[in-house]
Amino acid sequence: MHKLPHLYRNRLGVYYLRLTRQGREVKRSLRTKDFKRAKIYALAFNLEIATMGSPKAADFNFDPDALKKLDLVLPDGTQLRDIKTDEDVRLAKALMGDRLSAAVPATAPLDLPILAPSVMAAIAAQQAATAPKKRGKPFADVVKLYKKEKALDNTARTIAAKQGAFDDFSASAGGRPMDQYALDDAVAYKNRLIEAGGSASRINSKLSYLRDLFAYAIANGQHPGPNPFENAKVSSKSKLEQQKRSYKPFTADDLKAIFSPDTYTVRMDKPGYRWLPFLALYSGARLEELASLAVSQVQRDGDVWFFELVKAKNSNSLRRIPLHRVVVESGFLAYVEKLRSAGEAQLFPELKPGKNGYGKNVTRRFADYLDERKIIDDRKVFHSFRHTFIGRMTELNVHPAMLMAIVGHYDQAKVDFSSPHFANYQHSKPLAELKATLDRFDIRLPLAF
Repeated sequence: MHKLPHLYRNRLGVYYLRLTRQGREVKRSLRTKDFKRAKIYALAFNLEIATMGSPKAADFNFDPDALKKLDLVLPDGTQLRDIKTDEDVRLAKALMGDRLSAAVPATAPLDLPILAPSVMAAIAAQQAATAPKKRGKPFADVVKLYKKEKALDNTARTIAAKQGAFDDFSASAGGRPMDQYALDDAVAYKNRLIEAGGSASRINSKLSYLRDLFAYAIANGQHPGPNPFENAKVSSKSKLEQQKRSYKPFTADDLKAIFSPDTYTVRMDKPGYRWLPFLALYSGARLEELASLAVSQVQRDGDVWFFELVKAKNSNSLRRIPLHRVVVESGFLAYVEKLRSAGEAQLFPELKPGKNGYGKNVTRRFADYLDERKIIDDRKVFHSFRHTFIGRMTELNVHPAMLMAIVGHYDQAKVDFSSPHFANYQHSKPLAELKATLDRFDIRLPLAF
């Protein structure tokens, strides 16, 4: 039919191999209607005939009758030679019993004649190439599985940020099975973010979230790889431009305007609004580190009052921050004692947690207040208090190890500046030392707290 010996197709279109020997016909279905696949099998079969001689009927179906005219070696080494007649087969069965059945099973375990390893490999490759592929899970379903796993070690804020990036990508690239996304989709999405005017840090954050998602998909069999977001990131030039737009510290005039006795207490009229800018300036702590504090985290060790930070940006930020002498001399500790007596759990109970923590309303109120005070540089925000603190402490020549320990910029036990002098500081700093260092911060405010 197709000029390939032994290959035939039945009336239903299924291909099979047929061997006729001494008037006896043996067939074996190839279980395919695909001529290309059947051709591979037929070529392999005919190659086997050409190199090893005409195959026996037993190669198609291990029927005991096919033992005629065979030499057989059993697994235990017993040899049966020159089996030619039905009587030879009967005697072999009687003599060998179960051993013969084990050597020649009633049903062949192979779908094809016994072929050389190289031929079998070719057939296996053809089967893999033509086999129907398993459809990947939808993008949204993989995201759900990813989030469930990442919730074990990611904060709710990080999970929410990742979900936003995933939703944005899906809206841009379209919802598809996970295994259908490729490099072109990653590049197109990155370019769309750049065209939209996103900052380098925000673009890279979204791309890193997607890189992690696709790495998860590859590891869990939902994407064949490679990771389309593996090298998706903005250029170093864009990063340099972003650095130029980083936060700026407050000047002395800014602080005078912010803490004006005539306006500050009027507009910053809740405990959180009032105390948090003051505490941020005199500690260098981040807004969320302070806004999420529990009353129990304001503690005393001997003569030193301090904040015990147990929830922070990262493990390096878990630390003790002594209270500056200006804070101790203010009414802050009286405020804390009042909350403690009332049985309050949070230091600022009016602040409610959201997906980004406790500080959202504080950020909004403070931004509005800055506009009112004519501080309109968009690089001056609540986080500028941290920059102000670090900048002033640097001007005062505070040792980097002590300053980093206060603001939580690195793991004290691991950093190494390759300096014997600096190495002397590589241990957890005693509160008394931190307190003495912190009290060197010398900015005074026009408003008494």
